[in-house]
Order: sequence, then structure tokens, then C-alpha cells
Amino acid sequence: MEKVAIESDNSFPAKFKIKTSRDFHYILTEGAKTHSENFILYSKPNSLGFPRLGLSVGKKASASSVKRNRIKRVLREFFRKNKLAFFSNDVVFIVKNNVSNKKSSELLLEVKKLTKHIK
Repeated sequence: MEKVAIESDNSFPAKFKIKTSRDFHYILTEGAKTHSENFILYSKPNSLGFPRLGLSVGKKASASSVKRNRIKRVLREFFRKNKLAFFSNDVVFIVKNNVSNKKSSELLLEVKKLTKHIK
């Protein structure tokens, strides 16, 4: 019996990730910048036909790696559920402040407001 690979909507495949520092640098220098109290959002249209996500969550966001990873999970989950809102753009989120004590719902509300500026 042959197994069939089905790409579910619950996955986050590698093609949706911005991985190389070259891609990050290009988006940060050439992309449109929008910011809020805790996040900076850079976006740049791509020719791939689908959006890609890059995350930068440094120690300024939280000294605890567990909390930094939680922030990344929240942002990836928002991206995964709202791919259509990102059109065909490369998007990079940078966390400015310590948001580890904030609730996920507060973070998602702030991110949702930022994504309205993407064209």
C-alpha cells in the first residue's frame, strides 16, 4: 500500500519560511516598514505566488528561550491561519520589546492591526 502525502492547512512547510540572511537583508532594506508598540513588520512583494514568513525574536523580547519560542509559535500560527491576508508577500516580523508577559490574544490583536497595512 502506498502512502499519500497530503499537505494539510495545519502544517507550516519550508516553502513558507524565509531562511537565508540574504533574503532577510533584502526584505529589511527594500521592504515597506510598519510598526506598532511591540512589533516591526517589513513586507516586500514576491513573485512566488504565495507568502513567506521570517521571524526575528531576540533576547530583548525575552531572556528566556522558552518564552521566545512561544512568541514565535504565536506568530507562525497567526501566519498559518491568515495566509490570504499576506497575499504574495515576503513578511518579516521583528519583536521590539519584552512581550513574554502579554497574553496571546493581545499579541494577535496587535499583529492583526499591522497586517492591514500590507498591500
